[in-house]
Amino acid sequence: MVKLSRKERKRAERKEWIIDAAEEVMRRSGFESATMDEIAHEAEVSKGTLYLYFKNKASIHLAISERGSRMLNQSLSKILLLELSGLEMIKKMGQSYLGFVQQYPIYFTAFSYYENLISSNETYNGELAIACEENAREAMTYIVRALQIGMQDGSIKDTYDPKELGIIIWGASKGVIHMAFHKESRNHMRILDDVDFSLDSIINNFVELLGTGMKND
Repeated sequence: MVKLSRKERKRAERKEWIIDAAEEVMRRSGFESATMDEIAHEAEVSKGTLYLYFKNKASIHLAISERGSRMLNQSLSKILLLELSGLEMIKKMGQSYLGFVQQYPIYFTAFSYYENLISSNETYNGELAIACEENAREAMTYIVRALQIGMQDGSIKDTYDPKELGIIIWGASKGVIHMAFHKESRNHMRILDDVDFSLDSIINNFVELLGTGMKND
């Protein structure tokens, strides 16, 4: 590991401090409504100093997404070290993901922002965007590894391609949580008004359904 100089450490610490401040502002004002002025004020830095670290609000959004995805990956990686079957690992990862988004909803919002960003016509090839992409690949690696373990220990059907199944799990879980998150918003689909569910119940049911479908009888 490369040892940072004192100046580099201070810069890194200030950058983390600014991200902390940005998260606080966005919790209060909303992800899109928060302004650079508010973030600079919360971080107790001048607006000029803020722009030395982040050239625009999009880069701050990416920094929050990168931090959140890194934290989530740390949680997922620990599950692979447990004495569990592959199927139990997948269920545990689903529960861990649920707990994470419940505890840190701002990070789920940041993840959605990042995905919308890369789906748009704008191209972001900066350091933060690359780090977000690497974190997403790392998370997928953990899911696929758990599936492979399950196919090896006999707890998961080996008729599936683990990478393809991993993509299905990844996409479906995000879609389910997205619906649960936006049920309370004014702009959600009216079909959701006819269904009474919570984030807790819908994810637990999703994890159970997923496990049943993959289980090797």
